[in-house]
Amino acid sequence: MLSAERLVGGYGGADILKGVSVRLDPGEIVVIVGPNGAGKSTVMKAVFGLVTLREGTVTFDGAEISGLPTEQRVRRGLAYVPQERNVFVTLSVHENLEMGGFVRKTIPQAVFDRIYALFPVLAEKRKQPAGELSGGQRQMLAVGRALMVEPKVLLLDEPTAGLSPRAMDEIFACIKAINAQGVGILMVEQNARQALGLAHRGYVLATGENRYTDTGAALLANREVAESFLGGGH
Repeated sequence: MLSAERLVGGYGGADILKGVSVRLDPGEIVVIVGPNGAGKSTVMKAVFGLVTLREGTVTFDGAEISGLPTEQRVRRGLAYVPQERNVFVTLSVHENLEMGGFVRKTIPQAVFDRIYALFPVLAEKRKQPAGELSGGQRQMLAVGRALMVEPKVLLLDEPTAGLSPRAMDEIFACIKAINAQGVGILMVEQNARQALGLAHRGYVLATGENRYTDTGAALLANREVAESFLGGGH
């Protein structure tokens, strides 16, 4: 469904990515973990067309998209939720969702209904400004907004960053529910243990390169991975 092969690139003259490859098969949750500065978020931005690549290719749904502008990637079925500044704080919840569907000529009511069913708290607060929401609710809104284009694959950059343990659990439950509806998910996550527990497959990056690739369960069980990247042993 989605394949990024041997990506080399970054910002300005510096290469953050030094040959990274990741793959998402249909219906999977794939998680990218690793220390700060490993290039995790840069991989997501490269897939979405927000980073200049010097080498490597991005293929989505059978077609190479490496040269396409971001808007065309959205039209093909890719959606991205950045870690920060991912809602319009002065707009209402409902207006934020409308903005998420900006590439569509019309948005069927069924799309709104589906998102409000997935996030009932957003339905309750649909007329409130997004700036009045809690951190967890804002994150739900950011995800809901990305779902307005009915994507085939959802890219999530640190979806639980800065959230309380309870809000974190709610976001992970939402991610599982979205995936159960057939949406593939590629996610960067600092809460590596919990994320790998959800993942069909995981990638451990370090200094812009692939270090380990395996099923989520196998990475959690790997002592070297646990000691080096997951904050200690089992």
